[in-house]
Amino acid sequence: MKKRIIVFLICFASNISFAYTQSNAINLSLDQTEALPKENIFVHFNSSLFLAGESIYYKIYCLNEGANTLSALSKIAYLELVGENQNIVFKHKIALETGVGYGDFIIPVTVNSGNYKLIAYTQWMKNEGVEVFFSSDISIINPFQSSQETILIDKDADQPNNTNTLLSLNSDTNTLKSINSNLLDIKINKKTFQKRDKVMLTLKSKNDESLSGNYSISVKKIDALHGLTSKAPSSNAYVNHLVNRKQSFKKINHLPELRGELISGTLLRVSDDKPVANEQVVLSIPQIDFILRVSKTNQDGVFYFNINEDYDKQIAVLQVLGKDAKDFKIVLDEHIPMDYNNLDFEEFKISSDYKEDLEQRNIYNQIENGYFSLKPNRLKEIDTVQPFFGDYFSTFYLDDYTRFNKIQETFVEIVKDAFIKKDNSQKFNFYVNSLNPYEQLEKPAGVIVDGILLQDFDELLSYDSRRINRISIARTETNFILGTKTFGGFIVIETIDGKFFDELTKGNLTNVTLFKPQPKKAYYKKVYTSDDKLNRTPDYRQQLFWEPNINIIDQEIDFTFFTSDNTGNYEISIEGFTKNGTPVSIRDYIIVN
Repeated sequence: MKKRIIVFLICFASNISFAYTQSNAINLSLDQTEALPKENIFVHFNSSLFLAGESIYYKIYCLNEGANTLSALSKIAYLELVGENQNIVFKHKIALETGVGYGDFIIPVTVNSGNYKLIAYTQWMKNEGVEVFFSSDISIINPFQSSQETILIDKDADQPNNTNTLLSLNSDTNTLKSINSNLLDIKINKKTFQKRDKVMLTLKSKNDESLSGNYSISVKKIDALHGLTSKAPSSNAYVNHLVNRKQSFKKINHLPELRGELISGTLLRVSDDKPVANEQVVLSIPQIDFILRVSKTNQDGVFYFNINEDYDKQIAVLQVLGKDAKDFKIVLDEHIPMDYNNLDFEEFKISSDYKEDLEQRNIYNQIENGYFSLKPNRLKEIDTVQPFFGDYFSTFYLDDYTRFNKIQETFVEIVKDAFIKKDNSQKFNFYVNSLNPYEQLEKPAGVIVDGILLQDFDELLSYDSRRINRISIARTETNFILGTKTFGGFIVIETIDGKFFDELTKGNLTNVTLFKPQPKKAYYKKVYTSDDKLNRTPDYRQQLFWEPNINIIDQEIDFTFFTSDNTGNYEISIEGFTKNGTPVSIRDYIIVN
């Protein structure tokens, strides 16, 4: 069965390419997608109640419907926080690796107190509608907001039914309901800890194979407000909820992003604002390891790009290959908001009796934010992107040579195996020598400056070469093909300040802001040694530990983290799925005195 699905995916990808280049409509029938698995999303997040200034940490699990195994179909998921008035607090695009991805978001002080929904989905799920999206209630309290009418109840009014479950600080954790798993055991070195104490946590399999899977762990303080909101959903409860869901495709309007992030737009003619077919649009993401793509517009002027590499720049550059950019207008598609009018929000209310608890929590939160620079989450380095034409044959760092003012002189005196000459129309072009010493390539080389394909060389020829950092040469025995255009090699130029196009392009390129995936992070983990336990830097962390991406293949795995100066009860929440698709939910509690 797996082999059939893999073969189908290959054929499906080919059909997608055909559909993208030939028509704006999706030329795929329901029968053609019958073997393609539907998807579900489960989100493990660290709390269902936040104050402005606190962070939502989340882990996304994208699952094949029915089997609940991690999906290899979609490479992108979307997560949104939506308010009762349909306003979207944030919208994240998350890259999925073998069905999982993660991120975080700091609740801004501009967000009003009230009821919200955390919603997650993939493009493929949009064909079934909002009803199949992951959705869970979140409550937000903004202590900086002058009016709290939306969440405040009168003292004389009936109290919420769940007020009798509220916790007081340092209460016995035996009164809290733990959740155990018949697959995994959780072991903690003790139940009660001192401030800045070491916690040792072990996950151990109850049989030979059950531990193998993908999981996430959150350790966060629960306080007197804990019982006011519904609990964040567990993977086990979520899977049980899906049993009764029967939703089928009625129409396919959205293709899965199975080869990476999908970027689309329309090419219009400036003179009449009509779509232009059969033109090639070039997308450049200018960074040191630049990304370059070419797409041909279909009969409706629509183009598509698939990006499967990580990138750190949010600005991309679009241009029409081989044509004067002034004759065209390029419009990038925006991520269209979903219709959330039918969402049913949980009613969150709070009494003024909790004022002191809120003030204390807010003070601790402000202290932590004030010392954030000492406790940062670290961005992971993105993988090096291999140039589409392969490795560079040679690179010339101009600081290693006597510098010349002009580009022509630089190529004559420094850059070997590349040269500049006039063509039959008396225009200057750049060329590189063939790797075959007995053959001269007739096609001009492509020139890329600061990660962007250059089509008009006049500005480069007059550019001060003392502002160039390096020049790299890519050579071949035949030719390189980019779209339908053939190049006899590539010359890649990197300026010192990276501002060549900012200063000189005269508006011939279209700059667009990308809705890019969230960067990958390594989350901060505080470590205390015997020497620095008396460190006077305040430590009032509520989130003691967050590890979103745990791939387990052994029978036992250990974790360590340290408590803070914030005393009280802490919930250990473990969520995930075994390699066979069995959901795992574990809850346990510790006390910090």
